Amino acid sequence: MVEEIILIIDDNPSSLEKTKDCLSKVGYKIFFADSGKSALRFLEKERVDLVLLDINMPEQNGFEICLQIRQQYALDDLPIIFLTGREDFESITRGFYAGASDFISKASIAEILLARVNVHIRLARTLHFLRDISLTDDLTKSYNRRHAIYTLKEWFARSKRYGTPFSMIYLDVNGLKQINDKYGHQAGGMLLRTITQAIKDLLRESDMLFRMGGDEFMVLCPDTNKQGTLICVDRMQEAVKKLTIVDKQVSFSYGIAHSTDSFKNMDEMLNFADKQMYAQKKLIKKAAIHKKTK
Repeated sequence: MVEEIILIIDDNPSSLEKTKDCLSKVGYKIFFADSGKSALRFLEKERVDLVLLDINMPEQNGFEICLQIRQQYALDDLPIIFLTGREDFESITRGFYAGASDFISKASIAEILLARVNVHIRLARTLHFLRDISLTDDLTKSYNRRHAIYTLKEWFARSKRYGTPFSMIYLDVNGLKQINDKYGHQAGGMLLRTITQAIKDLLRESDMLFRMGGDEFMVLCPDTNKQGTLICVDRMQEAVKKLTIVDKQVSFSYGIAHSTDSFKNMDEMLNFADKQMYAQKKLIKKAAIHKKTK
């Protein structure tokens, strides 16, 4: 079982120790931060399931810290509970506007703190699960088309506004229909899962692999120039060449598009890569027919 991690942000040593004792007794792993800066540094390096945050803090108050955390973590990604001695209407309202998930008084009994913490961790876990299944292709466990279009739209807008470069590789697995027809869809599914895993194993952590439907996939490479994209494709091809499903060597056709080219919108960029991929696929089929007739 994964141990849930809670980060407590508070500069009061006695308050920290009291909260730690309460939570660690039931199995939570506790870390401390005595300022907003140290909390943000910790969150950059470590996975956290929930944050407990005091309002009265040095340098930055809890509201400001909460806003900074929310710039990086959405409400359904990381629960933030204000644990504070301030219970006035203005503080509570301001806390929720800053992005808090809940508000607990330090004067509350331990059972209330434990119950609220448990509820928010369970809720966040459920939301993560629902989001994962809504964004993931069931067969290959790569991201699905819905998430691909959303992510591509987001990166295209970011590129236009800030000049952030990214590349797209649109690929089509060769020979899937023949394998399905000859050996059945179970073998075809094995082909798709095998090629997906091979590609995932060599992509960077920031790269994203999407199944667009059938035997078509898209790889999104943030902060990548044209040369870097070609290197990525070469590595993908080398990895895939080593695979064999039944009696067939695995291969794919591909097309590339770059944000630095003058695409008017996301659809134009996607269509450009798609057309390149189909042009390459036609050449491969033509070469195969020519080889058979010789």
